[in-house]
Amino acid sequence: MTQFISDDLRLNGSDMRVGILGGTFDPVHLGHLTLAEEARVQLNLDYVLFMPTGQPWLKDAQQLSSANDRLQMVRLAVASNPDFRVSVDEIERSGPTYTIDTLKVLRNNLGPETELFFILGLDAMEHFSRWKEPESLLELCQWAVVERPGHQGFDLAGFGSKYPGSTGKINLLSMPLMGISASEVRRRAKAGMSLRYYLPEGVAEYIQEQQLYGQYVLSGGNEDETAPSGLERLLEVALERGALKYGKFTLSSGKESAYYFDGRLLSLDPEGANLISEAMLPLLLEAGAEAVGGLTLGADPIVSSIALASHLQGEHIPGFIVRKEAKTHGTGQGIEGPLPPKSRVAIIDDVCTTAGSLFQAIAAVEAAGCTVVKVAAILDRKEGGSEELARRGYDFVALMSASPDGRIQVVQSQ
Repeated sequence: MTQFISDDLRLNGSDMRVGILGGTFDPVHLGHLTLAEEARVQLNLDYVLFMPTGQPWLKDAQQLSSANDRLQMVRLAVASNPDFRVSVDEIERSGPTYTIDTLKVLRNNLGPETELFFILGLDAMEHFSRWKEPESLLELCQWAVVERPGHQGFDLAGFGSKYPGSTGKINLLSMPLMGISASEVRRRAKAGMSLRYYLPEGVAEYIQEQQLYGQYVLSGGNEDETAPSGLERLLEVALERGALKYGKFTLSSGKESAYYFDGRLLSLDPEGANLISEAMLPLLLEAGAEAVGGLTLGADPIVSSIALASHLQGEHIPGFIVRKEAKTHGTGQGIEGPLPPKSRVAIIDDVCTTAGSLFQAIAAVEAAGCTVVKVAAILDRKEGGSEELARRGYDFVALMSASPDGRIQVVQSQ
């Protein structure tokens, strides 16, 4: 068995309480540090051990930054906190890394007197059945579970029924729900946007120096001096491809408009599809969406691009399509695609005008027993749809919106 290795001296674990926070840390951000500190305080831990993964088997499709880069970022992040330490055990282990092997190594090196607390978010705990030897994991340590945006309400009784060995082993922690995610940080870095207040300063500087995620990172407030952000480029592509045109147009409703927008010329364009998925995927992940879909035809290409983007980032958000009318033959389905019952879903469309298409899709998935956690569109025409969605309590966001004078602008808050 491999030996436990840490950045400081070999640790004496006698009669100690040690927290373990594992992850790809690509990159480590303030959400990770807040989670570790809250766990340390609430569980009275002697220290928290940050453990960057080497080759995580549950994310084997994700293209990770090098192990050395991820390790260096963690070292920079925890350097000022004497209660945080770093392990290189998983980084130096060859092949896929499994939590069961890591915990056995820690138990062997820190001794039976040490209490181990594995810290993780509820979103990760929801996949516990997929972990290697879950019953054995429960024998090796305590578990500190924290709610995350879109993942609240741990079914402790249900988990205990499925895993009797978990009795007395699950500690539910409370902490501020922070919407920071590594995927959002990577997106902002790639777009050349500021990462201030997302990352420790040393980590942001390291990303900038190494150019880890594409372009560069600003130290703050000078976005006007950078290349266009992802959304600004999306607007440029819309104009270049003719998806957005200004002039005098008569819409199908008979109403006159100062612009015309054809979302499919944008969502079916390779660069446009990539920019849309890059902008929408972090919003869906932050909301805890487990599937994404919308009413055919406007939503179809967006659904496909987001589903593909989620796979390339090591996530798994399948797509589905809502028919305008249920099939009159076969199974009579109104929804096509993999949509598990009781899923948390995001509903999308290319345009939100009165939100009729969005509401039709919402009604279909709610009738199927799912919960809508996010509603999104490429363009909000500001003609009452977004206001009605908000009035009914749905969390709506658009990448671009119409100004009062009929000009299209990106939604800067995104």
